[in-house]
Amino acid sequence: MSKARATPHHRAMEEMGIPADNCPLAPAQRVTVHTRVLHRACQLVGGVKQLARRLKVSPELVHAWLEGEEVPPAGIFLKAVDLILPTWGPDDDALAKAIAASRPPRKN
Repeated sequence: MSKARATPHHRAMEEMGIPADNCPLAPAQRVTVHTRVLHRACQLVGGVKQLARRLKVSPELVHAWLEGEEVPPAGIFLKAVDLILPTWGPDDDALAKAIAASRPPRKN
């Protein structure tokens, strides 16, 4: 993806300090939620080899997914989502319980 055509979000992803060959971006016409999540996960873990190790797949397969040539299986995609989401902590648990308690009871 050229910087001239990149969206602000993609420019921010490109400028994280990870060399482009370590976490390639899909061409603009192949950018999907899958490529974006995998790209961010790649950046967070330090590169394609590290992401491949975390997902228990080959680096070649990770490259194909990052470049939008193939779509990862749902289970692999969800593992990548887990890598980029912040950790659920006690404050989050308390908030979830408070929200659930504030909802009206369901009618069965």
